[in-house]
Amino acid sequence: MKAIATFIMQGGRQATIVVATMAILSLLMPPLLIVSVAAVCLVTLRNGAVEGLKVLVGSTVATALMSFMLLGTSLVSFTYLFVMWLPAFLVSMVLRDTGQLNKALEFLVVLGMLAVAGVYLTLDIPAQFWLIGIQEVLKSLTEQQELSITQAELEDGLVFWSQYITGVVVAGTLVSLLMSLMLGRWWQGLLYNAGGFNEEFSHFRLLPRDGIVFVVLMALGVLLDGSFAELVWNLDIQVLLLFFIVGISVVHVVIKNRGGSRYLLGFFYIAVFFVPHLVIPLVLIGLSDVWMDWRYRLVKT
Repeated sequence: MKAIATFIMQGGRQATIVVATMAILSLLMPPLLIVSVAAVCLVTLRNGAVEGLKVLVGSTVATALMSFMLLGTSLVSFTYLFVMWLPAFLVSMVLRDTGQLNKALEFLVVLGMLAVAGVYLTLDIPAQFWLIGIQEVLKSLTEQQELSITQAELEDGLVFWSQYITGVVVAGTLVSLLMSLMLGRWWQGLLYNAGGFNEEFSHFRLLPRDGIVFVVLMALGVLLDGSFAELVWNLDIQVLLLFFIVGISVVHVVIKNRGGSRYLLGFFYIAVFFVPHLVIPLVLIGLSDVWMDWRYRLVKT
């Protein structure tokens, strides 16, 4: 990974090659998009806005040409620009200017909330949009194999969960952006500040205002009904992501500083990705950390 980071930092042309090539390859292997976006983050974090914008423009043009030759359309390039590269550039600028990971993550969540609001302003009934799309997919699946639940149960589940798919989809995009930002920051530390990323990730905390926003939105979601409640819950999903990341950071520090081996730490991260039941406990840890500062209380000093 260090070799990739070194190549990216050799100049704008090299960075553009990595961003555009990884973006095209991600059409076959989606995880490579994280590397593409991380390259934008690294250049912006290290060299600033001007160099970051140069890479954005060059990568957009290069990806547009390649996607047109391969797919007959350049829309892929502009989708990546507005959904991934530009938000990553903006968040990286916040992190570069403030030097505070919590503020960068707050800004990322604000972008997510704006995206959710944009969907609700654009579509009359977002839940209906998702419901129709999912029903089409399930229709093709049921033609191939029989489902283990009744049609009535399936319809009830779809109607319920379709209300929150907007928030989940946007949060999923934020997760990809966050992973790219972390990778870019790790690359920066690897090249220019050994151990800096680990120190930053291990000790960042959110402010009480973040906890208050989360609780207020949750209360509004419970008290309101209809489309307003649906919008509020989808907004709150983005804030929930913040506390999920903090929860991971807290457990990471506790395991590492209480004698846990690297294998235990690795097992924890594998569980985070593959055990959905951990989401709520990690969110609660992150939320309570705003007031309790678990790392100070639990880590041996």
